[in-house]
Amino acid sequence: MTIPGQLITAVDMAIASGIDPKRFRAALRAASLDWHPHNGRWEVVRGSDQHQDMERVMARLCGGGSNLPSAMKAARADPRASRRDEHYVLDLCDEFLGLKAVRQHCFPFLTGDPDRRGCQRPLPVDGFYPGLNLVVEYHERQHRERVGFFDDKPTVSGVPRGEQRRRYDERRRDLLPKHGYALVVLEVDEFTHDRAKRLLRTSEDQAVVARRLGMFRAP
Repeated sequence: MTIPGQLITAVDMAIASGIDPKRFRAALRAASLDWHPHNGRWEVVRGSDQHQDMERVMARLCGGGSNLPSAMKAARADPRASRRDEHYVLDLCDEFLGLKAVRQHCFPFLTGDPDRRGCQRPLPVDGFYPGLNLVVEYHERQHRERVGFFDDKPTVSGVPRGEQRRRYDERRRDLLPKHGYALVVLEVDEFTHDRAKRLLRTSEDQAVVARRLGMFRAP
């Protein structure tokens, strides 16, 4: 049974799929997943977007062979099912607004905390609509709830990852309006979801987006 919040490692996934763990870790590094810290452990929360990213890397590594887990085969057969919840929500926003958001856009004024060398990496936003001066963020459960051991990992900010996430969310809420950009944050709890806070992707989701973004849609 999968327990919400339970951790899973790259080694666990590799063994379950009959893949050499070293080969899987090499594929993960080659995928350049932006959420993974350099030299950090490949350990994520089951059912999280990070877990889904790792599953997609595994699916490509397996190449659709007989050792590909059934859940991954289903995702490959149905592209809609394989999309991250964030991408699914932004697709709904695109459809409603009749525009295509710039995904993971970075503003020069929006940066993270300095690392040990004093470097500050840009903080991307989920979706940016330049013609509307609108930023849309989708917040999954980790923006509102503690996510086990994962939130305790150290960061360049000198605080645990959960606290850093809260700090960066506040920074977006503070700085974007000051620079003339509207910010709409869509929360997972606004949509129909399962016990692990994964979206069930029902027709009601469109109504949520329409209600929250109605004022930005051209008449």
